[in-house]
Amino acid sequence: MKKLIFLLAIGLMGQGAFAQDKALMKVYADKTQSPITYRMNHPLHAWTGESKDVTSIILTDESRKVIDKVAVSVKVASFDSQNANRDSHMIETTEGIIYPNISFASDSIKNLNDKLKVYGTLTFHGVAQKLFFEADKKVVNMKAEITGDFSVKMTDYKVEPPSLMGMATDDEIKLSFKVVY
Repeated sequence: MKKLIFLLAIGLMGQGAFAQDKALMKVYADKTQSPITYRMNHPLHAWTGESKDVTSIILTDESRKVIDKVAVSVKVASFDSQNANRDSHMIETTEGIIYPNISFASDSIKNLNDKLKVYGTLTFHGVAQKLFFEADKKVVNMKAEITGDFSVKMTDYKVEPPSLMGMATDDEIKLSFKVVY
């Protein structure tokens, strides 16, 4: 019995030696190659706005093939729809002066070859909501390129959809991204 307990203890200690955390490194996004785009619809027209001022970091292995965590932040005022009046109205509608940033932090990421299943929290307009989305991943010249899209409802984040000529936009904002690390 003592031998069995001793062997079990040695076995468990040996497993602990192999269960050490893998070495992860922080990799920052290349802002020059990493836009986030939103798309909105109004009964009279549709438009997009893009931010090229995306701050993001991942925790990854040295090959950049396995991503453990991601954090992203973008300034509300950095989105450009090629219409200064509309951009100003969006900052007003989303209270971009009071809530200047939109952020996402992952809780977990499932790496499935060239696909990612990302679970985390999106904070917009001071409201944090759980979010899930899928993304595509490829490694080119030792850089990880992550692309994907998802939708959010403005009312889920306590934002009233803006209106033009007495007609409100759709509640849904479609977001797409390409982030290069």
